[in-house]
Amino acid sequence: MQKVKSILVFGLLVVLLNSCVYSLFPIYTDDTLVYFPELIGRWDLEGGEDYVEFSHPRKLNLFGDSSNSESTDLTNEKAYHVEIMDDSELMSFVGNIAEIGDDLFLDLYPDNPYSSGASLSNVIPVHTFVKLKVSGKQLYLTSFDLEKLNKLFESNLIRLRHENVDGSILITAQPSEIQKFIDRYSDDESVFEDTEIYRRAS
Repeated sequence: MQKVKSILVFGLLVVLLNSCVYSLFPIYTDDTLVYFPELIGRWDLEGGEDYVEFSHPRKLNLFGDSSNSESTDLTNEKAYHVEIMDDSELMSFVGNIAEIGDDLFLDLYPDNPYSSGASLSNVIPVHTFVKLKVSGKQLYLTSFDLEKLNKLFESNLIRLRHENVDGSILITAQPSEIQKFIDRYSDDESVFEDTEIYRRAS
């Protein structure tokens, strides 16, 4: 999946990620969480070597060491462990699916946000999210178009608390506000990138 990375590093709010839309808070609330057991397994990108694999959740380790006694379970019964292979880079996330309006969105949060050994004082994990649809043996993932959203934010057509950090949007609004924004624009194809299609492999 294009442009999904795992951590946002704050010094002077310097982004070390590819451009994408990020949020300090999840897009889901308890009443919007849904779970689809048929997602479990591996899905391969059509015409490429990238893939997405969903499995049952595991403990989220805050310190990047699976043996650390301070590992904390920050998942819920509707969460997934999600591994994404993107351009030969394997990334690991906790995933949650929110039903917002008539559409589904996958919220991704880094599994091991501090595995790089960075100091807790300058690393803040963030959420990112993509539109999701499952139809038979096909999985459709669609990301927001950052350039289009930037123009809407700059012209004040989107009134949602956020920061623009070196070209990346960091949403600072609460989940309920984010859901209203998503519901408003979820059917507007002009603010999304091309859909990536994955086929079930296992």
